[in-house]
Amino acid sequence: MPAPLALAAVAAKRVLWRRVRRVLYVLAPIVGTGILALALLGALSGGSAQQAVPGGRSCPGSQFISAAALPGLTTEQAANARIIVAVGRELEVPAYGWVIAVATAMQESTLRNLPYGDRDRVGLFQQRAAWGTTAERMDPATAARMFYTGGHGGQPGLMQIPGFEHMPLTDAAQAVQRSAFPDAYAKWQPLATQVVGEPSVLSADCYVNAGFTGDGSPGSVAVEAALSQVGVPYSWGGGTMTGPSLGFGSGAGVVGFDCSSLVQYAWHQAGVDLPRVATAQASAMASVPLDPSAWRAGDLVFFHAPGDPPGFYHHVGIYDGAGGLVHAPRTGLTVEVVHDFLTIPFFHDELAYVGRPTAQVASHG
Repeated sequence: MPAPLALAAVAAKRVLWRRVRRVLYVLAPIVGTGILALALLGALSGGSAQQAVPGGRSCPGSQFISAAALPGLTTEQAANARIIVAVGRELEVPAYGWVIAVATAMQESTLRNLPYGDRDRVGLFQQRAAWGTTAERMDPATAARMFYTGGHGGQPGLMQIPGFEHMPLTDAAQAVQRSAFPDAYAKWQPLATQVVGEPSVLSADCYVNAGFTGDGSPGSVAVEAALSQVGVPYSWGGGTMTGPSLGFGSGAGVVGFDCSSLVQYAWHQAGVDLPRVATAQASAMASVPLDPSAWRAGDLVFFHAPGDPPGFYHHVGIYDGAGGLVHAPRTGLTVEVVHDFLTIPFFHDELAYVGRPTAQVASHG
């Protein structure tokens, strides 16, 4: 098997507890197994080979997934983890299944899209020729889809394993992979859980139903720009039209965005310059009906609390075209995508205004 991927245990310890709240629902089926150890089980290592990571033919829109590296992972490894989660979300696989899939790819390929392997094995999951064509097994999104749904030769995917949600990770992975080393997957469970809990991984989405995917509209450009910043820290007063910057006040010393600067940055990349703060942004554009069926990718969604002054908006985010909100939430968190955000009482109850920027907004900036 490949040598372990290099990942510093010290760095892992530092970030692990900060992300616990992000991954509690991932851990729900397996709390009893004690996977949240104080230290990770060693390190993944993966050599220096780098190659371009395709967007994924079976995951349209995955090109919008943040290309940023993660601590201890290369850009390629991080992108592959995001694609595995994005495909799992599209297929409505429970979050524990994403952890199983990422841990499996860590063991089989060190999260790299390898064009070689034992006998005829290739790709992230080292699937054999009976699973599909070489092109299919070498496409990270298609390989992930087959891991979840099964191979062309009748091999069961994870979703065909009865009760996998309640199985130990190594048993669930082995039921799909049929490896000669059936106990090899368990050691990657803590690290896979941490990686899935990273904001830019947890937020990954194929956007298969989003009309903006590849259409080149200003709204799609703005969404793509916002998605590229997933994982960037929230910084009160931080952020400019050209990228993250140091904030002030409670954001002092943090390079990042606040909610309105993220919006301003994203739409600047689409050629539209917006005012700096949320209330001014809302007043600078025509309203869109509050009915989500009327919304387009890139529309701005504004929120007003009962105690706010009339006409004041305390928060703004960007509608992603697929039921999600891309936003910079608050101090201590990072830019994220909230999927199906209107099912969350906070957003549903405080939704107050939706606007659509146009080129004319520039005169108000």
